Amino acid sequence: MLRPAPEPHPLATPYPPTLEGARPVFAVMSDLLFRSKIDDAARRNGLELRAAKSLEQLERHLGKHEPAVVFVDLEADSPDPAAAIRMIRDRLGDGAVRIIGFAGHTNIAAIEAGRAAGATLVLARSGLASQLPTLLERVAEAERARSSG
Repeated sequence: MLRPAPEPHPLATPYPPTLEGARPVFAVMSDLLFRSKIDDAARRNGLELRAAKSLEQLERHLGKHEPAVVFVDLEADSPDPAAAIRMIRDRLGDGAVRIIGFAGHTNIAAIEAGRAAGATLVLARSGLASQLPTLLERVAEAERARSSG
């Protein structure tokens, strides 16, 4: 006797297809746990993540793709967050892409360094975690509008 197929686990729902013509989301960080949160939120919105754990990787990504948005861990030891932000600004121009830096809410030095380096927006890590779905929904909407007209 055949048993019916089990119901899929609610968390195992497939991601939607990648948006046609959408620019990737960049993450400049070595923190695998937080990078996976960004990847999940991006994929849920049909966006692809490109992660860079070094300035060399970031340089290669910038040579191949223009990002829709860039997330930079301002507390990372490698790559240097300020150098990464300056590299993005130098390669793409000021204001060409939104750069969102994040750090622990008590790390005032990292927050100030991110602002000084030219991050468009600097958030506490917990604030980014809570706003991530909404931020990437907006990025996906902008990418849909950009690619359709």
